[in-house]
Amino acid sequence: MLETIQGPLSVLFGFYDSIFQPLLALSPYYALTFFSVALAGIFSLIYWRLLDVEKQRELKSKLKEQQEKMKEAREEEDTEKVSEHMSKSLELNQRFMMLNIKPMLATMVFVALFFPWLSATFTPNVQMDDSNSIYEGEFEYAGQTVPLEINNQSEELILAVEDQEIEQGERFDAFGFTWEFSSFGDNGGWFSQEGHSARIAGVFVPLPFTLPYIGSALNWLGFYIIMAMPMTYAFRKMLGIA
Repeated sequence: MLETIQGPLSVLFGFYDSIFQPLLALSPYYALTFFSVALAGIFSLIYWRLLDVEKQRELKSKLKEQQEKMKEAREEEDTEKVSEHMSKSLELNQRFMMLNIKPMLATMVFVALFFPWLSATFTPNVQMDDSNSIYEGEFEYAGQTVPLEINNQSEELILAVEDQEIEQGERFDAFGFTWEFSSFGDNGGWFSQEGHSARIAGVFVPLPFTLPYIGSALNWLGFYIIMAMPMTYAFRKMLGIA
């Protein structure tokens, strides 16, 4: 099954690489900003096209009305009315959620098509070949490559990138951008090949502190969220579906 998935993904990723290479070559910042805005626009158009906006507004109005009635009933300590309005509110919420299923599923198709490639582009796992505890591989980005070499003979892993030598968790410069040597080890997961790989993460927003599960910098996904959230709100506001 793994080989069945890897084949189509390789073709799809190669297609994206060829189409977007000029954009990627400008800068990871410019490229990811473009993808964030473009996907926010596409997702908003999907909701605008597939969502019954009038029905949504009607449900919102009814839900607001029930919430106000429930608030009044609580102030009057009428538990029977509170229970009644709460039941109606839950029913309206359920209908509201069902209304959003079709556009949500459509957006998930785009997420499945693009997000794995964005991850592989901005947080790649570089395949490393073993030669007497010296691992060698090529870090590729926007049609360019730089050689990587990892010395696994000492207590600390040392990654050599051109004229830079860094330890795991440290950063280096390549392709006019800052990257972090995140980890090294046996491959694993659905889309990995056999052997060893070095995980390289693009440093989009350095942080003055370290956060659990995030670290000391925002990767591509954090940067995407920061860019996409206000743009999605703006697009939906313009389309009348906010």
